[in-house]
Amino acid sequence: MTLRLPLLLRNRNIGLIWFGQALSQGGTRMYQIALAWWIVSAGGGGKEVGLFMVAGAVPALLFVKPIGRVVDSRPSRSVLVACDLAAFVVTAAAAVLFRLDRLGFAGACAAGFLLASAQALFDPALSKAVAVAAAPEDLEGAVAFQSSTQSLASFAGAMAGALLIDRIGIFGVIVLNALSYLVSAGANALLALPAAPAAPGPEAAAASVWSALAPTPWIKKVLLGFGCVNFFLTPILVVLPLYVKLSLGGSATLLGILEAAIWLGILAGTFGSSRVPSGSGTPGALRLGAACMLGLGAALLLPGLFARPWLLGICLFAAGAAVGVNNVKFVTLFQERVRPELKGRFFALMQALLSFTFPAAFFLFGLLAELLAPPRVCLIQAAGVLALSGFFLRLSRTMEVQS
Repeated sequence: MTLRLPLLLRNRNIGLIWFGQALSQGGTRMYQIALAWWIVSAGGGGKEVGLFMVAGAVPALLFVKPIGRVVDSRPSRSVLVACDLAAFVVTAAAAVLFRLDRLGFAGACAAGFLLASAQALFDPALSKAVAVAAAPEDLEGAVAFQSSTQSLASFAGAMAGALLIDRIGIFGVIVLNALSYLVSAGANALLALPAAPAAPGPEAAAASVWSALAPTPWIKKVLLGFGCVNFFLTPILVVLPLYVKLSLGGSATLLGILEAAIWLGILAGTFGSSRVPSGSGTPGALRLGAACMLGLGAALLLPGLFARPWLLGICLFAAGAAVGVNNVKFVTLFQERVRPELKGRFFALMQALLSFTFPAAFFLFGLLAELLAPPRVCLIQAAGVLALSGFFLRLSRTMEVQS
């Protein structure tokens, strides 16, 4: 029996992509935590922190068309390296201004906007690079590693950022983030990617990806459904602190444990997705997506009915696992079904849809959390996800009939 090396070791390009992405995204999360803490320490409140976070979500939505055109028309490696170097310059400038006590709230938001602009260009280029770096039989595994870095960065980066603030100070955290971009640029510069498909001509490049997907309307519906699931799920990060404080009477330690349950669940689902059969073809993948959303809806429904710490922890882990499996399966489906010359614009559009859901969902569910008890907000989230489960099940049946 031949021992097969792990994907990160046998595919040098995937290993470099994962290493650079994990390092730079972890550094970015540390930076966000440090700057948010600085804003609060300087007398800012929820409004200021919210504006700082929104500044990091807007670029992907504002620049979706030019981002897609750039990613489709240029080699992935050059885009990745350029984005890392641009992020290094912005973060280094922020560090210098902070050291001179001249950054200010407006400067922090401006730096966050510029960093998010580089990230908005980086992410679809990364998805395009993964598609050409991985062999067809390794595509789902490569997508799993790509998806895992966001969870790892959010969890580990947030913890490291919070711990390092007291040890090396906010200036030190910003410098570490700048260095993480520099190392990521070096890793991406070492990539030796296979030749990508020819760049689209001027007319094709100017075409809207939405119109280019007209022959496959089901992809549009899946993409919109994907964004809607994100809309109902992401507010758990707003609802959870209120749930722990008001409904459970718990401590910050309990909140940390419950947040860890989410991220650990996502990681378990991400790396366990290959063991979950998705059936045959696109209808099978859609049925699995419907099943994942059914499980996710149930995991949100139960805490809405019964406020128990142990139950909430189990449900959050299960919800994270369902999200992890769902993300890997759907992104793999997109990688397989979207034409290579459209992938830059497609993943830029997907990123824009997901980026839009963050501020919109946080704002709307934040208002709901002030009007309703946290368990009732969970019931609203569950109702939305369960409805989307039905939507995907119906879409899978439509696809079966058409095929």
